[in-house]
Amino acid sequence: MRIAVVTTCYSEGMGYTENCLPKALAELGHDVHVLTSNLNVYGNQEDYDETYGAFLGPANQGTGRFGCDGYTVHRLPSGRVGGYRYLRGLATRIREVKPDIVHCTEVASLQAFQLAALRLVARFPLFTENHQHLSVIRPYMKDPGGPFLKRVFFRLTRTAPTWIASAAMERCYAMSPDCVLVATRYYGVPARKLRLRPLGTDTTLFRPATTPEDVARRANLRQEWGCGPDDTVCIYTGRLSDAKNPLLLARAVETLADRRPAYRSLFVGEGSQKTSIAACRNARVLPFTRHQDLATLYQAADIAVWPRQESMSMLDATAAGLPIVVSDAIGEPARVTGNGLMYRENSVADLARALASLSDAADRRSFGARGRAKMVQNYSWAAIARSVEGDFLEALGRPYSG
Repeated sequence: MRIAVVTTCYSEGMGYTENCLPKALAELGHDVHVLTSNLNVYGNQEDYDETYGAFLGPANQGTGRFGCDGYTVHRLPSGRVGGYRYLRGLATRIREVKPDIVHCTEVASLQAFQLAALRLVARFPLFTENHQHLSVIRPYMKDPGGPFLKRVFFRLTRTAPTWIASAAMERCYAMSPDCVLVATRYYGVPARKLRLRPLGTDTTLFRPATTPEDVARRANLRQEWGCGPDDTVCIYTGRLSDAKNPLLLARAVETLADRRPAYRSLFVGEGSQKTSIAACRNARVLPFTRHQDLATLYQAADIAVWPRQESMSMLDATAAGLPIVVSDAIGEPARVTGNGLMYRENSVADLARALASLSDAADRRSFGARGRAKMVQNYSWAAIARSVEGDFLEALGRPYSG
């Protein structure tokens, strides 16, 4: 099949759907094209230069096409209408590529709306995704008494056009139960069009430290970080922003600093909380690193922690054999069931309690082994690509032997 994956922004070397799904589909033998804008991921955010500039380079990557991981990337010029970013020349490029299938990574976007209209002429099966968790939906939409005009504006500009566009979609994949809720309640996608399908992880890249080389690298990294072999290293990766609030982890570890063996926190990222985190006792901050390089960092850590909101990195860390500690407000508790713990969101004391309960290395290994098995069985990108391939072939009326 020739498959077009349409996504608003794109950056090489990351671990997002727009990187990993095309790669996995290409490995199945399909001709995959990623159609995206001239912007890096987060390229339209005001704090881009401060948070991502040093890591990803300029927000504007220019236009053109190039090969990456077995698929072709097409960068198109972009514009902005209200809160939407759009791709200029998308219809022309779709006609040029002539895909059998079009897969859009966002259901409530100008790209999805445009593709739904284009489908009336081009007649390709259209698939979409919804990655928006309930935790990031605007608070006034979740409050029945919220500002009336804002709620009406949201319904007119988000719900209504997505509901109309969904008539042209074969299916919308929602990554978690609360993403299903968001798609139906806030975007008007009919329940019959939705399928719950979690995001994935590369279980070959992300794996526990088992080989002699892995073990030696783990020891060397921990020595570089000033950590002893028996210290408990708690890692967080991602934006160091108020919304993610990784500072909670630094403060929780600070309360455990006098324990022996010691607890230490390691942060990989940039953002507004960086200075406050670095000032905490037993905390260390590293700059953003490429997706493939995160694997060695997880292998050198002992517990992975995300104090607020969901992150795809949870899956990567779990595949690497780490127990994870997450907020009790996340929308996909299956990520942590049996392989980690939840804590009461925003409570430093309760987060410290959860971390302290994982002080025994044997307990951490047990949690980690269960998590690793879960990722291999249910969350690998290879398995997800095979499932999606079956849906695509079914939409085309072709047999599937998978």
